[in-house]
Amino acid sequence: MPAMSQATPLAGRSLRSRPHGLLACLAAMPLDRRFAVAGSAVTLVGMAIIGSWVQNRIESSVTRNAALSTAVYMESFIAPLSQELAEDDVLSATAVARLRTLLGTPPVSDQVVSTKIWKKHGLIAFSSNPALIGQNFATSESQDRAWQGHLTASFDELDEDENAIERARGLPLLEVYNPIHSIVTGEIIAVAEFYQNAEELEADLFAARVRSWALVATVTLMTFATLFGIVRNGSNTIARQNRELTARLAEVAAVSAQNEALRQRIQAAALRVGETNERQLRRISAELHDGPAQALALASLRLDSLARRAAASAGDAEVVELRRSLDEALHDIRNLCRGLTLPEIEGRGLVEVIEMAVTAHERRTGTKVARSLNAAPRRSAPHSTLICVYRFVQEALMNAFRHAGGAGQQVACRLVSARFEVSVQDSGQGFDAGARDRHGPGLGLNGLRERVESIGGEFRVESAVGHGTRLTMTLPQDGPA
Repeated sequence: MPAMSQATPLAGRSLRSRPHGLLACLAAMPLDRRFAVAGSAVTLVGMAIIGSWVQNRIESSVTRNAALSTAVYMESFIAPLSQELAEDDVLSATAVARLRTLLGTPPVSDQVVSTKIWKKHGLIAFSSNPALIGQNFATSESQDRAWQGHLTASFDELDEDENAIERARGLPLLEVYNPIHSIVTGEIIAVAEFYQNAEELEADLFAARVRSWALVATVTLMTFATLFGIVRNGSNTIARQNRELTARLAEVAAVSAQNEALRQRIQAAALRVGETNERQLRRISAELHDGPAQALALASLRLDSLARRAAASAGDAEVVELRRSLDEALHDIRNLCRGLTLPEIEGRGLVEVIEMAVTAHERRTGTKVARSLNAAPRRSAPHSTLICVYRFVQEALMNAFRHAGGAGQQVACRLVSARFEVSVQDSGQGFDAGARDRHGPGLGLNGLRERVESIGGEFRVESAVGHGTRLTMTLPQDGPA
Protein backbone atom coordinates (compact mmCIF):
# COMPACT_ATOMS: atom_id res chain seq x y z
CA MET A 1 0.00 0.00 0.00
CA PRO A 2 2.75 2.59 0.76
CA ALA A 3 4.36 1.84 -2.58
CA MET A 4 1.09 2.52 -4.36
CA SER A 5 0.56 5.81 -2.52
CA GLN A 6 4.03 6.94 -3.58
CA ALA A 7 3.63 5.90 -7.19
CA THR A 8 0.32 7.68 -7.72
CA PRO A 9 1.68 11.28 -7.50
CA LEU A 10 4.52 10.38 -9.85
CA ALA A 11 2.07 8.98 -12.35
CA GLY A 12 -0.07 12.08 -11.99
CA ARG A 13 2.89 14.34 -12.64
CA SER A 14 3.87 12.24 -15.65
CA LEU A 15 0.39 12.56 -17.11
CA ARG A 16 0.28 16.28 -16.45
CA SER A 17 3.65 16.77 -18.11
CA ARG A 18 2.69 14.96 -21.32
CA PRO A 19 0.65 17.82 -22.87
CA HIS A 20 3.54 20.21 -22.32
CA GLY A 21 5.95 17.74 -23.90
CA LEU A 22 3.57 17.22 -26.82
CA LEU A 23 3.18 20.96 -27.34
CA ALA A 24 6.95 21.45 -27.14
CA CYS A 25 7.50 18.66 -29.65
CA LEU A 26 4.84 20.13 -31.94
CA ALA A 27 6.35 23.62 -31.68
CA ALA A 28 9.78 22.25 -32.63
CA MET A 29 8.46 20.77 -35.90
CA PRO A 30 8.62 22.62 -39.22
CA LEU A 31 5.48 24.51 -40.19
CA ASP A 32 4.31 21.95 -42.77
CA ARG A 33 4.64 19.06 -40.30
CA ARG A 34 2.80 21.01 -37.62
CA PHE A 35 0.04 21.66 -40.13
CA ALA A 36 0.02 17.98 -41.12
CA VAL A 37 -0.39 16.84 -37.49
CA ALA A 38 -2.81 19.50 -36.31
CA GLY A 39 -4.62 19.74 -39.64
CA SER A 40 -5.11 15.97 -39.81
CA ALA A 41 -6.74 15.93 -36.38
CA VAL A 42 -8.97 18.90 -37.18
CA THR A 43 -9.80 17.51 -40.63
CA LEU A 44 -10.75 14.09 -39.26
CA VAL A 45 -12.96 15.64 -36.59
CA GLY A 46 -14.54 17.98 -39.14
CA MET A 47 -15.03 15.15 -41.61
CA ALA A 48 -16.71 13.04 -38.91
CA ILE A 49 -19.02 15.90 -37.94
CA ILE A 50 -19.91 16.82 -41.53
CA GLY A 51 -20.25 13.19 -42.59
CA SER A 52 -22.53 12.39 -39.66
CA TRP A 53 -24.65 15.46 -40.36
CA VAL A 54 -24.94 14.66 -44.06
CA GLN A 55 -25.72 11.02 -43.29
CA ASN A 56 -28.43 11.97 -40.81
CA ARG A 57 -29.94 14.42 -43.25
CA ILE A 58 -29.95 11.83 -46.04
CA GLU A 59 -31.42 9.12 -43.79
CA SER A 60 -34.05 11.51 -42.47
CA SER A 61 -35.00 12.71 -45.95
CA VAL A 62 -35.05 9.25 -47.54
CA THR A 63 -36.97 7.73 -44.62
CA ARG A 64 -39.53 10.53 -44.57
CA ASN A 65 -40.03 10.40 -48.33
CA ALA A 66 -40.50 6.64 -48.26
CA ALA A 67 -42.89 6.91 -45.33
CA LEU A 68 -44.79 9.78 -46.92
CA SER A 69 -45.38 7.96 -50.18
CA THR A 70 -46.58 4.86 -48.34
CA ALA A 71 -48.66 6.93 -45.92
CA VAL A 72 -50.42 8.74 -48.75
CA TYR A 73 -51.23 5.46 -50.41
CA MET A 74 -52.42 3.83 -47.17
CA GLU A 75 -54.52 6.83 -46.17
CA SER A 76 -56.31 6.71 -49.52
CA PHE A 77 -58.26 3.59 -48.45
CA ILE A 78 -57.84 3.54 -44.64
CA ALA A 79 -59.25 7.03 -44.04
CA PRO A 80 -62.61 6.38 -45.79
CA LEU A 81 -63.07 3.11 -43.91
CA SER A 82 -62.14 4.69 -40.56
CA GLN A 83 -64.61 7.59 -40.52
CA GLU A 84 -66.92 5.78 -38.13
CA LEU A 85 -64.19 6.10 -35.46
CA ALA A 86 -65.28 9.69 -35.09
CA GLU A 87 -68.25 8.34 -33.10
CA ASP A 88 -67.16 4.84 -31.95
CA ASP A 89 -64.00 3.37 -30.41
CA VAL A 90 -64.00 0.29 -32.65
CA LEU A 91 -64.74 -0.38 -36.30
CA SER A 92 -67.73 -2.26 -37.50
CA ALA A 93 -67.35 -5.81 -38.75
CA THR A 94 -67.93 -4.64 -42.32
CA ALA A 95 -65.14 -2.06 -42.10
CA VAL A 96 -62.80 -4.56 -40.49
CA ALA A 97 -63.47 -7.12 -43.22
CA ARG A 98 -62.86 -4.60 -45.99
CA LEU A 99 -59.61 -3.43 -44.33
CA ARG A 100 -58.36 -7.00 -43.97
CA THR A 101 -59.11 -7.64 -47.62
CA LEU A 102 -57.26 -4.53 -48.79
CA LEU A 103 -54.30 -5.16 -46.51
CA GLY A 104 -54.01 -8.77 -47.61
CA THR A 105 -54.04 -7.93 -51.32
CA PRO A 106 -50.80 -7.16 -53.26
CA PRO A 107 -49.06 -4.81 -53.59
CA VAL A 108 -50.05 -3.64 -50.09
CA SER A 109 -49.38 -7.03 -48.55
CA ASP A 110 -45.89 -7.05 -50.16
CA GLN A 111 -44.85 -3.78 -48.50
CA VAL A 112 -46.95 -3.45 -45.32
CA VAL A 113 -46.29 -6.15 -42.74
CA SER A 114 -48.92 -5.14 -40.20
CA THR A 115 -51.30 -2.30 -39.41
CA LYS A 116 -52.87 -0.81 -36.28
CA ILE A 117 -55.41 1.98 -35.86
CA TRP A 118 -55.19 3.77 -32.51
CA LYS A 119 -57.74 5.77 -30.63
CA LYS A 120 -56.96 8.18 -27.82
CA HIS A 121 -55.26 6.92 -24.63
CA GLY A 122 -53.58 3.94 -26.33
CA LEU A 123 -56.76 2.03 -27.36
CA ILE A 124 -56.33 -0.21 -30.41
CA ALA A 125 -59.44 0.11 -32.61
CA PHE A 126 -58.07 -2.13 -35.38
CA SER A 127 -55.06 -4.41 -35.78
CA SER A 128 -53.78 -7.01 -38.21
CA ASN A 129 -53.61 -9.15 -35.07
CA PRO A 130 -57.25 -9.50 -33.98
CA ALA A 131 -56.22 -10.36 -30.43
CA LEU A 132 -55.01 -6.78 -29.88
CA ILE A 133 -58.29 -5.05 -30.81
CA GLY A 134 -59.84 -3.35 -27.81
CA GLN A 135 -56.66 -3.47 -25.69
CA ASN A 136 -54.92 -0.45 -24.22
CA PHE A 137 -51.16 0.12 -24.33
CA ALA A 138 -48.87 2.96 -23.30
CA THR A 139 -48.51 5.53 -26.04
CA SER A 140 -45.10 6.29 -27.56
CA GLU A 141 -43.58 9.68 -28.36
CA SER A 142 -44.08 9.09 -32.09
CA GLN A 143 -47.77 8.28 -31.55
CA ASP A 144 -48.20 11.45 -29.47
CA ARG A 145 -46.68 13.49 -32.28
CA ALA A 146 -49.08 11.87 -34.75
CA TRP A 147 -52.00 12.97 -32.57
CA GLN A 148 -50.62 16.49 -32.95
CA GLY A 149 -50.86 16.17 -36.75
CA HIS A 150 -47.29 15.13 -37.62
CA LEU A 151 -46.26 12.21 -39.83
CA THR A 152 -43.46 10.29 -38.09
CA ALA A 153 -41.31 7.46 -39.38
CA SER A 154 -38.40 5.55 -37.82
CA PHE A 155 -36.77 2.15 -37.71
CA ASP A 156 -38.39 0.54 -34.69
CA GLU A 157 -36.66 -1.81 -32.22
CA LEU A 158 -39.98 -3.64 -31.81
CA ASP A 159 -39.55 -4.05 -28.05
CA GLU A 160 -43.14 -3.08 -27.09
CA ASP A 161 -45.64 -5.71 -26.00
CA GLU A 162 -47.93 -5.11 -28.97
CA ASN A 163 -45.09 -5.79 -31.48
CA ALA A 164 -44.64 -9.53 -30.83
CA ILE A 165 -45.86 -10.55 -34.32
CA GLU A 166 -43.71 -7.97 -36.10
CA ARG A 167 -40.70 -8.93 -33.97
CA ALA A 168 -41.11 -12.57 -34.94
CA ARG A 169 -40.70 -11.81 -38.65
CA GLY A 170 -37.04 -10.84 -38.20
CA LEU A 171 -37.19 -8.16 -40.91
CA PRO A 172 -36.01 -4.54 -40.81
CA LEU A 173 -39.28 -2.61 -40.44
CA LEU A 174 -40.05 1.08 -40.89
CA GLU A 175 -42.61 2.19 -38.32
CA VAL A 176 -44.94 4.91 -39.65
CA TYR A 177 -47.54 6.89 -37.69
CA ASN A 178 -50.03 8.78 -39.81
CA PRO A 179 -52.93 10.87 -38.42
CA ILE A 180 -56.44 10.07 -39.79
CA HIS A 181 -58.62 13.15 -40.22
CA SER A 182 -62.38 13.43 -40.22
CA ILE A 183 -63.74 14.08 -43.71
CA VAL A 184 -66.43 16.32 -42.23
CA THR A 185 -64.59 18.37 -39.55
CA GLY A 186 -60.93 17.80 -40.44
CA GLU A 187 -60.14 16.83 -36.85
CA ILE A 188 -57.84 13.91 -36.06
CA ILE A 189 -60.07 11.00 -35.15
CA ALA A 190 -57.45 8.23 -35.08
CA VAL A 191 -53.82 7.39 -35.79
CA ALA A 192 -52.81 4.71 -38.25
CA GLU A 193 -49.64 2.76 -37.47
CA PHE A 194 -48.20 0.46 -40.06
CA TYR A 195 -44.91 -1.36 -40.46
CA GLN A 196 -43.32 -1.23 -43.88
CA ASN A 197 -40.84 -3.84 -45.08
CA ALA A 198 -37.60 -1.82 -45.15
CA GLU A 199 -35.17 -4.32 -46.65
CA GLU A 200 -34.91 -2.37 -49.90
CA LEU A 201 -34.95 0.96 -48.04
CA GLU A 202 -32.16 -0.20 -45.74
CA ALA A 203 -30.07 -1.22 -48.73
CA ASP A 204 -30.68 2.17 -50.32
CA LEU A 205 -29.71 3.91 -47.09
CA PHE A 206 -26.53 1.86 -46.83
CA ALA A 207 -25.59 2.81 -50.38
CA ALA A 208 -26.41 6.46 -49.63
CA ARG A 209 -24.22 6.33 -46.51
CA VAL A 210 -21.31 4.92 -48.47
CA ARG A 211 -21.69 7.52 -51.22
CA SER A 212 -22.05 10.41 -48.77
CA TRP A 213 -19.05 9.35 -46.69
CA ALA A 214 -16.99 8.78 -49.84
CA LEU A 215 -17.95 12.23 -51.13
CA VAL A 216 -17.22 13.93 -47.80
CA ALA A 217 -13.90 12.09 -47.45
CA THR A 218 -12.88 12.93 -51.02
CA VAL A 219 -13.72 16.63 -50.70
CA THR A 220 -12.08 16.81 -47.27
CA LEU A 221 -8.91 15.08 -48.43
CA MET A 222 -8.70 17.25 -51.56
CA THR A 223 -9.15 20.37 -49.44
CA PHE A 224 -6.54 19.18 -46.94
CA ALA A 225 -4.10 18.26 -49.71
CA THR A 226 -4.53 21.69 -51.34
CA LEU A 227 -4.01 23.52 -48.06
CA PHE A 228 -1.07 21.28 -47.18
CA GLY A 229 0.54 22.09 -50.51
CA ILE A 230 0.10 25.82 -49.88
CA VAL A 231 1.44 25.51 -46.33
CA ARG A 232 4.35 23.35 -47.48
CA ASN A 233 5.35 25.93 -50.10
CA GLY A 234 5.07 28.64 -47.44
CA SER A 235 7.07 26.53 -44.99
CA ASN A 236 9.81 25.99 -47.58
CA THR A 237 9.86 29.73 -48.30
CA ILE A 238 10.08 30.54 -44.59
CA ALA A 239 12.82 27.95 -44.08
CA ARG A 240 14.80 29.38 -47.00
CA GLN A 241 14.35 32.92 -45.71
CA ASN A 242 15.39 31.79 -42.22
CA ARG A 243 18.56 30.26 -43.64
CA GLU A 244 19.30 33.45 -45.56
CA LEU A 245 18.52 35.56 -42.50
CA THR A 246 20.74 33.38 -40.32
CA ALA A 247 23.57 33.73 -42.81
CA ARG A 248 23.10 37.51 -42.95
CA LEU A 249 22.93 37.72 -39.17
CA ALA A 250 26.16 35.76 -39.00
CA GLU A 251 27.73 38.21 -41.45
CA VAL A 252 26.40 41.17 -39.48
CA ALA A 253 27.67 39.62 -36.25
CA ALA A 254 31.09 39.12 -37.81
CA VAL A 255 31.18 42.70 -39.12
CA SER A 256 29.92 43.96 -35.76
CA ALA A 257 32.66 42.02 -33.97
CA GLN A 258 35.25 43.49 -36.34
CA ASN A 259 33.83 46.98 -35.81
CA GLU A 260 33.89 46.50 -32.04
CA ALA A 261 37.46 45.30 -32.21
CA LEU A 262 38.38 48.31 -34.36
CA ARG A 263 36.52 50.63 -31.98
CA GLN A 264 38.38 49.23 -29.02
CA ARG A 265 41.67 49.54 -30.88
CA ILE A 266 40.88 53.15 -31.86
CA GLN A 267 39.81 53.98 -28.33
CA ALA A 268 42.92 52.34 -26.91
CA ALA A 269 45.01 54.29 -29.42
CA ALA A 270 43.23 57.51 -28.45
CA LEU A 271 43.92 56.81 -24.79
CA ARG A 272 47.58 56.20 -25.54
CA VAL A 273 47.69 59.39 -27.61
CA GLY A 274 46.11 61.30 -24.72
CA GLU A 275 48.63 59.99 -22.24
CA THR A 276 51.44 60.65 -24.73
CA ASN A 277 50.22 64.23 -25.15
CA GLU A 278 50.21 64.67 -21.39
CA ARG A 279 53.80 63.43 -21.21
CA GLN A 280 54.74 65.81 -24.02
CA LEU A 281 53.00 68.68 -22.23
CA ARG A 282 54.84 67.76 -19.04
CA ARG A 283 58.15 67.72 -20.91
CA ILE A 284 57.35 71.08 -22.58
CA SER A 285 56.43 72.49 -19.16
CA ALA A 286 59.69 71.25 -17.70
CA GLU A 287 61.68 72.69 -20.59
CA LEU A 288 59.90 76.04 -20.32
CA HIS A 289 60.52 76.07 -16.58
CA ASP A 290 64.13 75.06 -16.86
CA GLY A 291 64.88 77.09 -19.99
CA PRO A 292 63.10 80.39 -20.79
CA ALA A 293 61.83 80.85 -17.21
CA GLN A 294 65.32 80.53 -15.77
CA ALA A 295 66.76 82.80 -18.45
CA LEU A 296 64.16 85.49 -17.72
CA ALA A 297 64.82 85.21 -13.97
CA LEU A 298 68.56 85.59 -14.61
CA ALA A 299 67.92 88.55 -16.91
CA SER A 300 65.85 90.21 -14.19
CA LEU A 301 68.68 89.75 -11.68
CA ARG A 302 71.33 91.04 -14.11
CA LEU A 303 69.17 94.06 -14.86
CA ASP A 304 70.01 95.69 -11.50
CA SER A 305 73.75 95.12 -11.99
CA LEU A 306 73.58 96.56 -15.48
CA ALA A 307 71.64 99.59 -14.22
CA ARG A 308 74.31 100.29 -11.57
CA ARG A 309 77.14 100.10 -14.08
CA ALA A 310 75.19 102.41 -16.36
CA ALA A 311 74.71 104.80 -13.43
CA ALA A 312 70.94 104.64 -13.95
CA SER A 313 68.74 105.31 -10.93
CA ALA A 314 66.36 102.66 -9.56
CA GLY A 315 63.38 104.77 -10.62
CA ASP A 316 64.49 105.25 -14.18
CA ALA A 317 61.47 104.81 -16.45
CA GLU A 318 63.21 102.51 -18.93
CA VAL A 319 64.60 100.33 -16.14
CA VAL A 320 61.17 100.09 -14.49
CA GLU A 321 59.46 99.24 -17.78
CA LEU A 322 62.07 96.65 -18.65
CA ARG A 323 61.79 95.04 -15.20
CA ARG A 324 57.97 94.99 -15.44
CA SER A 325 58.11 93.32 -18.86
CA LEU A 326 60.55 90.71 -17.61
CA ASP A 327 58.39 90.00 -14.53
CA GLU A 328 55.23 89.69 -16.65
CA ALA A 329 56.91 87.33 -19.10
CA LEU A 330 58.27 85.22 -16.22
CA HIS A 331 54.81 85.17 -14.59
CA ASP A 332 53.15 84.11 -17.85
CA ILE A 333 55.67 81.33 -18.44
CA ARG A 334 55.21 80.02 -14.91
CA ASN A 335 51.41 80.08 -15.31
CA LEU A 336 51.77 78.29 -18.63
CA CYS A 337 53.95 75.66 -16.99
CA ARG A 338 51.40 75.12 -14.26
CA GLY A 339 48.61 74.80 -16.86
CA LEU A 340 50.55 72.32 -18.95
CA THR A 341 51.53 70.12 -16.04
CA LEU A 342 48.94 67.95 -14.33
CA PRO A 343 49.17 67.29 -10.63
CA GLU A 344 49.73 63.74 -9.47
CA ILE A 345 46.28 62.20 -10.08
CA GLU A 346 46.98 58.54 -10.81
CA GLY A 347 45.10 56.22 -8.43
CA ARG A 348 42.87 58.98 -7.07
CA GLY A 349 39.08 59.07 -7.03
CA LEU A 350 36.97 61.12 -9.41
CA VAL A 351 35.69 63.45 -6.69
CA GLU A 352 39.22 64.14 -5.54
CA VAL A 353 40.42 64.87 -9.09
CA ILE A 354 37.51 67.24 -9.75
CA GLU A 355 38.20 68.98 -6.45
CA MET A 356 41.89 69.36 -7.40
CA ALA A 357 40.98 70.95 -10.76
CA VAL A 358 38.50 73.36 -9.12
CA THR A 359 40.96 74.32 -6.38
CA ALA A 360 43.74 74.95 -8.90
CA HIS A 361 41.38 77.16 -10.95
CA GLU A 362 40.34 79.15 -7.87
CA ARG A 363 43.96 79.67 -6.89
CA ARG A 364 44.98 80.71 -10.38
CA THR A 365 42.07 83.08 -11.09
CA GLY A 366 41.14 84.26 -7.61
CA THR A 367 37.44 83.36 -8.21
CA LYS A 368 35.06 81.08 -6.34
CA VAL A 369 33.42 77.96 -7.85
CA ALA A 370 30.28 76.32 -6.44
CA ARG A 371 30.49 72.54 -6.11
CA SER A 372 27.96 69.68 -6.07
CA LEU A 373 30.07 66.52 -5.95
CA ASN A 374 28.21 64.23 -3.56
CA ALA A 375 26.79 61.89 -6.23
CA ALA A 376 30.12 61.06 -7.87
CA PRO A 377 31.78 57.65 -7.40
CA ARG A 378 34.64 57.97 -4.94
CA ARG A 379 36.66 54.91 -5.90
CA SER A 380 39.66 55.13 -8.22
CA ALA A 381 39.32 55.31 -12.01
CA PRO A 382 41.61 54.57 -14.99
CA HIS A 383 44.36 57.14 -15.45
CA SER A 384 43.08 58.11 -18.91
CA THR A 385 39.64 58.83 -17.45
CA LEU A 386 41.15 60.93 -14.66
CA ILE A 387 43.15 62.95 -17.21
CA CYS A 388 40.03 63.54 -19.31
CA VAL A 389 37.93 64.63 -16.31
CA TYR A 390 40.66 66.96 -14.99
CA ARG A 391 41.25 68.58 -18.39
CA PHE A 392 37.50 68.93 -19.00
CA VAL A 393 36.92 70.74 -15.71
CA GLN A 394 40.09 72.83 -16.17
CA GLU A 395 39.23 73.94 -19.73
CA ALA A 396 35.52 74.48 -19.02
CA LEU A 397 36.25 76.65 -15.96
CA MET A 398 38.85 78.62 -17.92
CA ASN A 399 36.26 79.28 -20.64
CA ALA A 400 33.82 80.46 -17.96
CA PHE A 401 36.50 82.78 -16.56
CA ARG A 402 37.48 84.17 -19.95
CA HIS A 403 34.01 84.67 -21.45
CA ALA A 404 31.83 85.18 -18.35
CA GLY A 405 34.32 86.70 -15.92
CA GLY A 406 33.81 83.72 -13.61
CA ALA A 407 30.18 84.70 -12.91
CA GLY A 408 28.05 81.85 -11.52
CA GLN A 409 30.74 79.22 -11.94
CA GLN A 410 29.45 75.82 -10.80
CA VAL A 411 30.75 72.26 -11.09
CA ALA A 412 28.45 69.29 -10.52
CA CYS A 413 28.63 65.55 -11.01
CA ARG A 414 25.98 62.86 -10.67
CA LEU A 415 24.90 59.39 -11.77
CA VAL A 416 22.13 59.37 -14.39
CA SER A 417 20.81 55.98 -15.59
CA ALA A 418 24.07 54.19 -14.78
CA ARG A 419 26.11 56.94 -16.48
CA PHE A 420 28.55 59.35 -14.82
CA GLU A 421 27.92 63.00 -15.70
CA VAL A 422 30.13 66.04 -15.02
CA SER A 423 28.87 69.53 -15.86
CA VAL A 424 30.40 73.02 -15.67
CA GLN A 425 28.19 76.06 -16.05
CA ASP A 426 28.26 79.82 -15.68
CA SER A 427 25.74 82.66 -15.69
CA GLY A 428 27.45 84.81 -18.31
CA GLN A 429 26.07 86.21 -21.55
CA GLY A 430 26.14 82.83 -23.31
CA PHE A 431 25.96 82.42 -27.08
CA ASP A 432 23.78 80.97 -29.83
CA ALA A 433 24.69 77.28 -29.69
CA GLY A 434 22.76 76.56 -32.91
CA ALA A 435 24.69 79.18 -34.84
CA ARG A 436 27.96 77.90 -33.37
CA ASP A 437 27.08 74.37 -34.53
CA ARG A 438 26.31 75.61 -38.07
CA HIS A 439 29.61 77.52 -38.33
CA GLY A 440 31.64 74.88 -36.54
CA PRO A 441 32.63 74.75 -32.87
CA GLY A 442 35.53 76.71 -31.53
CA LEU A 443 38.94 75.17 -31.21
CA GLY A 444 38.66 74.79 -27.43
CA LEU A 445 35.21 73.16 -27.51
CA ASN A 446 36.21 70.95 -30.41
CA GLY A 447 39.27 69.78 -28.46
CA LEU A 448 37.13 69.01 -25.44
CA ARG A 449 34.65 67.05 -27.55
CA GLU A 450 37.41 64.97 -29.14
CA ARG A 451 39.02 64.33 -25.77
CA VAL A 452 35.73 63.14 -24.20
CA GLU A 453 34.65 61.03 -27.18
CA SER A 454 38.08 59.40 -27.41
CA ILE A 455 37.36 57.48 -24.19
CA GLY A 456 33.81 56.52 -25.20
CA GLY A 457 32.01 59.48 -23.62
CA GLU A 458 29.52 62.07 -24.85
CA PHE A 459 30.00 65.84 -24.95
CA ARG A 460 27.14 68.34 -24.91
CA VAL A 461 26.99 72.16 -25.11
CA GLU A 462 23.92 74.05 -23.87
CA SER A 463 23.87 77.82 -24.24
CA ALA A 464 21.63 80.70 -25.22
CA VAL A 465 22.25 84.43 -25.46
CA GLY A 466 21.70 85.98 -22.03
CA HIS A 467 21.28 82.64 -20.23
CA GLY A 468 24.82 81.41 -19.63
CA THR A 469 26.56 78.25 -20.81
CA ARG A 470 26.63 74.67 -19.62
CA LEU A 471 29.19 72.08 -20.78
CA THR A 472 28.51 68.43 -19.94
CA MET A 473 30.51 65.25 -20.34
CA THR A 474 28.93 61.82 -19.82
CA LEU A 475 30.74 58.49 -19.38
CA PRO A 476 29.46 54.96 -18.78
CA GLN A 477 29.56 54.17 -15.08
CA ASP A 478 31.61 51.05 -15.63
CA GLY A 479 34.11 53.13 -17.62
CA PRO A 480 35.14 55.67 -15.01
CA ALA A 481 34.40 53.39 -12.08
